[in-house]
Amino acid sequence: MKRVLLTVHKFFPEHKAGTEVLTLKVAQELIRRSYDVLVVTANPPDQDARHASGERTTDYVYEGVPVHSIGEPLRLQGFTFAHEFQHPAIAEHFGGIIEKFQPDLLHIFHAQNLSSSIIDKAMEKSLPVVCSTTDFWFVCPIVQLKKPDGSVCRGPDALASNCLTCYTPNLLPPKSEFLEALKKKYPQLQAPLDSSPALMRDFVENSLFAAYSASKIPSAASATMQRPGILRKAANNTKAIMVPTQLMRDIFVENGIAAELIKHVPFGIDSAPLIPYQRKTESDRLRIGFIGTLFEHKGPDLLIKAVQSLPESAALELKIYGDPNQFPEYGEFLKNLVASNARHRDRIQFLGSFPNDQLGSVLQNMDVLVVPSRWYENTPLVIQSALASKTPLIVTNLGGMAELIKHNYNGLLFDLNSADSLAHQIDRLLSEPHLLSSLRENIAPERTIPQMVDDIEKVYKEAGNI
Repeated sequence: MKRVLLTVHKFFPEHKAGTEVLTLKVAQELIRRSYDVLVVTANPPDQDARHASGERTTDYVYEGVPVHSIGEPLRLQGFTFAHEFQHPAIAEHFGGIIEKFQPDLLHIFHAQNLSSSIIDKAMEKSLPVVCSTTDFWFVCPIVQLKKPDGSVCRGPDALASNCLTCYTPNLLPPKSEFLEALKKKYPQLQAPLDSSPALMRDFVENSLFAAYSASKIPSAASATMQRPGILRKAANNTKAIMVPTQLMRDIFVENGIAAELIKHVPFGIDSAPLIPYQRKTESDRLRIGFIGTLFEHKGPDLLIKAVQSLPESAALELKIYGDPNQFPEYGEFLKNLVASNARHRDRIQFLGSFPNDQLGSVLQNMDVLVVPSRWYENTPLVIQSALASKTPLIVTNLGGMAELIKHNYNGLLFDLNSADSLAHQIDRLLSEPHLLSSLRENIAPERTIPQMVDDIEKVYKEAGNI
């Protein structure tokens, strides 16, 4: 039996985003084709991921797929700023997994939280490695190639100096977390600080945090500058890197990844459960939807502002699907944004998350899906799912999104970070009577998971002769 080790940065049941879904579906299809599969993942919390609580490792089966999950005690063991891309403890542990499972090939869907050390360990054991890249982790430590000012980036410069202001500050904990850890380590500080006048307490706490940050910045900066070269070498040590878009290929090549390693393998989806929902339910309003992570880089605030800028008389409603508690600060910001505009408050709904098997019925009751992301994305599976249900889209004119959606054909494009441009495209659906039906008619059948795995198997054979 052919044995394949898959890795991903996070996985079900706690984590359910696009990369996790893709990894699960490919793993299930490989098992259906008589592969022996093991998924290796990590399980960091979405926030406050600096505390080594929980089990060191966990083994379980999810929907027929065996999973080995690395917990925070191991992921944070001997923590240094370089652990994001080089992790000796995980390398040693991963070597043990390889020895026990005896795979024929390592297929990386994501190495974040595991580090490129898993590639080094595979090379050490003469295990061929291939990758399916769903974001820009090999190039960008925040994976999105998005600068703090909202503009997009093409990768680190020669010395990664542009990453020093973008990524390096993220390596340091926030002041509140630093103070919590300090008081836990030195409990004798708690009472004097709490009893001090507010101004004095703030001065002391700010001074302590400034001194801590100053002591850590050199090592954080050093790790930031080392990262591009180490990950470029790791990527070039693989047998193949599968990318779904031309944009991703171009950015990888620009950043020193060998062009001959890159294979174009578009993503597939499990479209069969969505096809029965292609016929829309009736409505006298334009039903606009958002499905995804409620966080700034996904741009749901842009969509809310666009809807709020349209006339109160416009016959529309906005349905927002996503967990507002995953990133509670931003979730609260969105709720306050809606509450601040009384004229539109009643037609914007927060509907939470839903089980994946309900996606078809959710899309059936939606006339247009909006993907207002502020970063390149890659090939968001939610776009392909919407297309499989014959749901037109309005997406940011950027990256992989614009490769999937052709303006005025199967959807509409709007300008990056522009609520006004997005509002204009929504207004077109309201004012041009036949536009929505025309977009629906132009939507072609979506590529499936079996079709994608056909291409993956070809790469496996070239890489590892399995």
